[in-house]
Amino acid sequence: MNAKKWFPFPELNVPCADISFAWSSEQGASLVVLMHFSRVLNGVDKDLEIVFPRPLALQWEDESFGLIPSPATLPKCSNAEFLIYTHPTLVIEDSPWAEAYASRKYSEGDPALKNVVHYFLVSMNELVHVLAEANPDARWVASADA
Repeated sequence: MNAKKWFPFPELNVPCADISFAWSSEQGASLVVLMHFSRVLNGVDKDLEIVFPRPLALQWEDESFGLIPSPATLPKCSNAEFLIYTHPTLVIEDSPWAEAYASRKYSEGDPALKNVVHYFLVSMNELVHVLAEANPDARWVASADA
């Protein structure tokens, strides 16, 4: 299992303070995750909205690892001011959680087995794991606290 940085935007190299999310259970349902970067002093003055169309699974954790397996070593932010913080948007390669889910959804040998991606979103206060097959859309939005 390995964690690699996922860059919805190239300038994303600072930590995130908090994460909010909303699930819309409707036709064409989506998971909307709001990463609150604007709450970090000297960080980014905007927040990142990530929309996962029809996600497969979601797990929220409060500042602790262990409910969903994740690598012992996680990549850090590259911004000189934030080198001690974990990069906020990651993809877990060879994820046991993604593999278990995919093996229950698809039959052995089905090429779709490889389409299940484990996204790992990290803030100073929360961890959010998302399993998805479709690529999420991301955009910077005005601070939710403004």
